[in-house]
Amino acid sequence: MKTSISKIQAGVMILGWLVITSNTFAQEPQAESEFSWEIIRVIDAQETPSGILQNISAIDLDTEGNLYILDSGRNRLLKYSSSGIFIKETGGFGKGPEQFNDPRDVDAHLTLNIFVADFNNNRIIRYDSNLNFLNDFIPDFESPFYFEMPLSVAVNGQYDLFILEDLNKRIVKFDRFNQPLAAFGKASENLGQLLGPYQLALGSKNEIYVSDPLNKSIQVFDFLGNYLREIVHPDFVEPRGIYISPQGQLLVADPKGQKIYFYDSSHKIFDVIDVRNFNIVPLDIASWNPRMDKNTVLYVASARHCLVMTRK
Repeated sequence: MKTSISKIQAGVMILGWLVITSNTFAQEPQAESEFSWEIIRVIDAQETPSGILQNISAIDLDTEGNLYILDSGRNRLLKYSSSGIFIKETGGFGKGPEQFNDPRDVDAHLTLNIFVADFNNNRIIRYDSNLNFLNDFIPDFESPFYFEMPLSVAVNGQYDLFILEDLNKRIVKFDRFNQPLAAFGKASENLGQLLGPYQLALGSKNEIYVSDPLNKSIQVFDFLGNYLREIVHPDFVEPRGIYISPQGQLLVADPKGQKIYFYDSSHKIFDVIDVRNFNIVPLDIASWNPRMDKNTVLYVASARHCLVMTRK
């Protein structure tokens, strides 16, 4: 589901940072987390009409702290309250207005509108906050604005729609009236090439973050599609799930490395959680901090569970 940093000239060493190019940042390995985390709740959806989770593809939070879980294994979207109470599910396999075929991503941060990237149905579906179907968006444009097999979706405060699509490995931007505005990130571009993109998220300073496991990096663009920088870490193995907190922190979930990375609003890493001791393969990540203090609630999605964690 984002911040900015001034460019630093190549070759300049700053404490904890080594600049590889003027817009590529690599950081020194981070020691084990200075914080101690514990699991306070495990969500497996056994109480829902369709039963336990089969394969979580994405999670997200709205501004009230409600949790949305996209279960691609059962082609459904679930909503939980901030206290972990099941509220509703919608979905099922198919092409209908409340059905999915391998949904990949959910964006809920605007609260009143929930967007789902329906991969094999080649569309974006919009629901209200009660998970009632509102409409869908199916591509009807020529290249470069045609999209196919949407991997991820995000919406900004002006209701511009950003779609990460798998066919051409690029981001396509539309305005609130579904008119195309820009397309960028494809492999033929010199900077910001997306080789195997997975998920995108939007920052508060008009920045787009894209996880690219094949590049072992996070690519960053502005809202106009201009390439800004690449965020890398020597311990990245397969960075996939990304999330931008209300405080502007970037969270990165690396399932193969079994680590979760925390970057502050200036893109400086300040914590790494090794989750192997929790027996977690982190596919996606989200955080909730209602009082803007140290009592952060961390949501970590593995294939069949969503774990809720806090600092001890």
